[in-house]
Amino acid sequence: MGATVVIPDTDTLAVPGEEVRRTVQVRNTGTVVDRFELDVLGEAKDWIAVEPAQVNVFPDQSVEVRLVFTPPRSPDLSAGEVVYGLRVMSHEDIEGSVVEESTVTVGAFTDHGVTLLPTTRRARLSGRFNAIVDNRGNAPLRAQLFASDPDAKLDFAFRYDEVEVAHGKSAVVPLKVKPKARMWRGPDAPLPFQVLCVDEADEADETEQTADGALVQAAIVSDGVAKFALAVAAAVAALLALWFFVLQPSVESEARKQVAAATGQDPDAPGAGGGAGAGKGGGATAGAGEPGATAGAGTSAGTGGSDQSRFPALGGPVGGTGGEDGTGGEDGADGEDDSGGKGGKGGKGGEDAKRGQDGTGRGGIAGQVRAVDFRIPVDAEKSDAFVTARFTVPEDQTYYVTDIMFENTSGDMGVLRLQRGDSVLREMSLDTFRDRDDHYAEPIEFGPGTDVVLAVRCDMPGGLTTGTAASCTPAAFFSARAVTTRS
Repeated sequence: MGATVVIPDTDTLAVPGEEVRRTVQVRNTGTVVDRFELDVLGEAKDWIAVEPAQVNVFPDQSVEVRLVFTPPRSPDLSAGEVVYGLRVMSHEDIEGSVVEESTVTVGAFTDHGVTLLPTTRRARLSGRFNAIVDNRGNAPLRAQLFASDPDAKLDFAFRYDEVEVAHGKSAVVPLKVKPKARMWRGPDAPLPFQVLCVDEADEADETEQTADGALVQAAIVSDGVAKFALAVAAAVAALLALWFFVLQPSVESEARKQVAAATGQDPDAPGAGGGAGAGKGGGATAGAGEPGATAGAGTSAGTGGSDQSRFPALGGPVGGTGGEDGTGGEDGADGEDDSGGKGGKGGKGGEDAKRGQDGTGRGGIAGQVRAVDFRIPVDAEKSDAFVTARFTVPEDQTYYVTDIMFENTSGDMGVLRLQRGDSVLREMSLDTFRDRDDHYAEPIEFGPGTDVVLAVRCDMPGGLTTGTAASCTPAAFFSARAVTTRS
């Protein structure tokens, strides 16, 4: 006693979003009238129905029931063969219940889209965008990416022109957009463009998708920078004019007065010029007074100071080395007046300058500068917490970082931070770059014993296109100037 089920061997193709019916024979092998309940087992039970779900069958007779296949049009249901089971339960003979297995082929359908993030970006030289390809079909998608602008004013560079995306997944393709001509001055100019995504499997190109974007080209020299440069130039010109026409003559006049007061001469007398000349540097030997001669006209023998470094730890200008002590002239025994003898006092300028031979001048050198570089790698597993790696500056040095090369060779996704100890200096998204080279006009200072910290929060190792990496492995290479502190 019991039941038997006969399912035709012909293959059944079920197209997602459509309905397909298939006839099945159910036979009563018992000796009494039996009532059978029919249902479907397996992953396809939600979209395979039996009509009718209950039948009464006379002994040794068969009835027809229909299997109704209505697969959903969803990427969650993969294309290909799906195994299901038809269960027939007998009310008269429980042990006579049967389950007959069969397969149905789910047809493939394509549905994809492309999105541009951000849709608009302002840049002077080039802008970076991300083209996101979504596969909403139930089969793998292999697509090609193209970009164009109506005025042919832009150059486009995709990280890769072809991309393969699993069903129900997305892929991110970086795109670099660069204007063909530079704009030095003027208002911002919007340059629209379009990204095209084409399914390679569709020979008729009927399923191509587009996304619109725009690069707003900004002037390389903005109006604010131009105005600032003009203001700086005007200020420098005003300072130079003030020095040459006001301050420098006042300084020279005051110097002559001080020299004349020290020698007891009249500031306007011709002999006072010798003292002023000797005060500027090392004095030359003044000759014996000749009648009417000017005594002690000294020459400058000291060396000037060096320019101040742009690194603060170096201090002020280096003091020059003074000349040798000037020798004053003989008393004016042979001269008609004593101007020759008084000229000898001009040698005091040489004594003052000589003090610079054994040490540094005003400001002095506070340390030595040398070029250094170092690299900080980070290995962080996927987590919501930040993982840090650090480099400690030596206790007797100060580092001035001028260049940083950030590395993200695996295309990881997450957040990268540059810190001075616990203080965050920079924060950037890993999925916006593979290699990033930053230069700083004003160096970043890291004092003695300070930690240079690289912190990473790993959201997706390898990014959306790879997705097979075990951890995020960004790094940063630093180029700096090390200033050694000494007394």
